[in-house]
Amino acid sequence: MSNNIILAAFLCGLAEFICYGGDWLLGQNMADQPIVVGPLVGLLLGDLQTGIVLGAMLEATFIGAVNVGGAVSLNPSVATVLAVAYAIIGGGDTKAAVALAIPMGLLGGLLEVGTYVLFSLFQDSWTDAADKANEKKLVWLHYGVWFARSLVFFIAVFITVVIGVKPVAAFIKALPSFVENGLGLTGGLLPAAGFAMLLSMVWEKKLAVWYFLGFILVEYVKLPLLVVGIIGLVFAVVFAFYDKDIFDLKHKKTTANNNESASQQEEEDFLS
Repeated sequence: MSNNIILAAFLCGLAEFICYGGDWLLGQNMADQPIVVGPLVGLLLGDLQTGIVLGAMLEATFIGAVNVGGAVSLNPSVATVLAVAYAIIGGGDTKAAVALAIPMGLLGGLLEVGTYVLFSLFQDSWTDAADKANEKKLVWLHYGVWFARSLVFFIAVFITVVIGVKPVAAFIKALPSFVENGLGLTGGLLPAAGFAMLLSMVWEKKLAVWYFLGFILVEYVKLPLLVVGIIGLVFAVVFAFYDKDIFDLKHKKTTANNNESASQQEEEDFLS
């Protein structure tokens, strides 16, 4: 086995450790999201552009996937690391990489649930340390379990890249062209599916006009997405200031009415 693939696998595992571990260490700051993970993996593997492209595509794909409580839908960091590795190390198509990211993310989600179960065994130790006010033990447990969980994901990504990326890429390339084309088409549709999932959660009739305005600006006026985003930001700021003015006006009226009521009450109390 070549040293190159070992080094590449180590770098992929390191990126997973930094992003997944950093997300949990620093208060779930979204460091494990594809838009962060993709560029980092691309930078470490020497192809930043591919990392940025896949990071953006996978962010759009997973944007509607939400983990609620202990129920994990999928792991975006594992999916992104392995998808970028497939595209850069294996030389695979980016759209096919997006399609492959879904099962990779689901497997990563199963691994995450497994770590929850495994490290729940330390619950009694935490309770005991808290009951005895053993701060030192609590700190060691906190950072020790964090490091161990992050290390599990490092090892999982490392092994997967070493034994799986190139064989999977070779297998897909050996398939008939229509299969590879189908994967590419599927990968191209997944970001739209991600946005559809997000819209299903936040959709309101009064927001429909903005959705169709954005669609018209992109499809018919042919404005770049960045420009449409800036226009949306301008509208958001304008409406935010407008709402603030309305709120301040209502607050002043409420305060004035309360003061008037208080004055009347004092006058009635005095006369009585």
